[in-house]
Amino acid sequence: MNNDQTFKRRARVLDEDLAGRASTAGADALLAEIVSLENTPTIVSPENTPARRRLMPSPSRALLGLAAAAVAVAVITPTMLSDSTISIASQPHTSVSATAEPTAQQILLAAAAATEQARADGDYWRIATVNRAMLIDPTRSYVLEKGRSGEQWLAKRPDLRSWRIGQDLGVKPATPQDEAAWRAAGAPSSWRYPKDWRDPKNRWEQQFAVPFGPLEAAAGERTAERLHWKDTAGDLTVEPITWKEVRAIPSEPEKLRTYLEERIIRRLTADPDVAVDVEKVTVQHLRSACMRIISSLPVSPEARASAYRILASLPGIRAEGEVTDPLGRRGQALGYQLIDDEEPGLFTEIRFVVDPGTGLPLAEVWTIVGKLANGRQVEIRHSTSYQAIGWTDERPKLPAQRN
Repeated sequence: MNNDQTFKRRARVLDEDLAGRASTAGADALLAEIVSLENTPTIVSPENTPARRRLMPSPSRALLGLAAAAVAVAVITPTMLSDSTISIASQPHTSVSATAEPTAQQILLAAAAATEQARADGDYWRIATVNRAMLIDPTRSYVLEKGRSGEQWLAKRPDLRSWRIGQDLGVKPATPQDEAAWRAAGAPSSWRYPKDWRDPKNRWEQQFAVPFGPLEAAAGERTAERLHWKDTAGDLTVEPITWKEVRAIPSEPEKLRTYLEERIIRRLTADPDVAVDVEKVTVQHLRSACMRIISSLPVSPEARASAYRILASLPGIRAEGEVTDPLGRRGQALGYQLIDDEEPGLFTEIRFVVDPGTGLPLAEVWTIVGKLANGRQVEIRHSTSYQAIGWTDERPKLPAQRN
């Protein structure tokens, strides 16, 4: 069987899977894309030898992945704002198949194809989030959950002002079991942490900071702070990045990966006195950089799509099915572990919830395990839920209290 026959046979099988019948026309239509897939250049992952190369998905591969996953990936229709920017809103899901489950790669490639349709410019780059963080109370008797909403309006034009708007949403017991323990403790409405509260032997407590001031059960006022980073568009690989540098971020998967790896390696090797296994940790830092591009930086839609495609090529990401995010929206969950650089036996479970229909992230949830004074183990979750990400020509609605 020659290559042309092989490709047509593969396309015919895919067409049968999607439509329930064979179609020569469908095979012919997909032939060109399958040929381009076979010719897609390879990229070597740092943890692989050259003999174990991974295909870096091209745009045609993403479309094939989207088609193959169509029976499994529920599509969410984006809600359009007045200026045509996308807001992330929960929409009804329809499922063609009750049994098929998309893989992590299919979800990521579907998101990549969808995000290429996003708006590419505007007066402001806007991110609206709701952050929720769990903390063990000062007596170590129960778990609290605090919330904060935030908006970041980054002005690209020099004549516009950039703003950060936020509001504390209050503190409450995290679960019914914690509420019972809270009531038994007298139902306090504020909590103060001593400076030496954190256990020096517990690395996780050292990393998750204690609040600077007392926690209050009541919600606070909405406040605004003017940002004075005239030429800063955010950060990447834990380094500030300018608008000019953002515009220069490559949009092709192969070039973007090379660009990110060079930034990561430069930062990891900057201090000659600190020994770092660069090859071992590069993939983890590369994954974090791609997540930063997807959820934060005002890059081009093509660069954001390439970040998704790089994630699809990395190991260690698993599909966890459809879930409800902290704001009650349905999305596809992807899970992976964040390994501690200093203690490889310690790790944080991370769940990334994405809407494959729009390519926009819904939430990122970090989970660690803590222990109360009575020995009960508890899950401590920190989450960021994204309410809106993208370009807009709207203006921020500023509260009266501002700096």
